[in-house]
Amino acid sequence: MNSLYIKVGSVTNAQRAQRLLRSKGYRAQIKRIENPSPSDGCGYAVLVKANDDAPLEILSSGGIEIKGVEKR
Repeated sequence: MNSLYIKVGSVTNAQRAQRLLRSKGYRAQIKRIENPSPSDGCGYAVLVKANDDAPLEILSSGGIEIKGVEKR
């Protein structure tokens, strides 16, 4: 299974994203971005295992701004 590393900026948005994804059945972990760029905000991301982009759609519809995504 693949993972999505979803950059959300702040720790508050990471916590909101984690709760939202967990409520939809996804296991999500909050991660601190190493050496964040200025566009990464405070430097937090959510790591979630998924084979599709459904978690991105869940977060977008939940009002969480996505600052970037890496597929791992």
